[in-house]
Amino acid sequence: MSSSGSIVFFLAMLILVSCGNKIHPEESPLAIVAKLISAESLADFEEAKKFIDVEKVYANHPDTLSAEQAWKTQVTFFYDLGRDKKFTNIFKYYNYTIKEAQNGENASVVFESKTPGDSIDRIIYKLRYYNKTWVVVGIEYHKKV
Repeated sequence: MSSSGSIVFFLAMLILVSCGNKIHPEESPLAIVAKLISAESLADFEEAKKFIDVEKVYANHPDTLSAEQAWKTQVTFFYDLGRDKKFTNIFKYYNYTIKEAQNGENASVVFESKTPGDSIDRIIYKLRYYNKTWVVVGIEYHKKV
């Protein structure tokens, strides 16, 4: 192979490898979850909507509220609770082991509690890749057994 052929081959391989490693080159699922948690802790609904599919996450809410009403009610409750001096709505990331997994268009971010007394030992955020970004489509809370 000539030197110009080698260079073309090398460039082609470099492009394939770099594209192959970056199926979704935008922000990671963990970054999206962190932004959602931040926006919700400030009750910034417009910002939070960028990171969550409210209809999917809150569609099966047991109350007669719409998905959006259920979401806003929950976020507002925690926001108001966080304003009380006895409680906080600040998410303490350091109290969790955080794991992220991606499988094609699906991803999950798992927060496993490091605190023995916590009633919830895992929070699982499920994400889907839409329109060049990750969006939260499910949140599961697992209680200690």
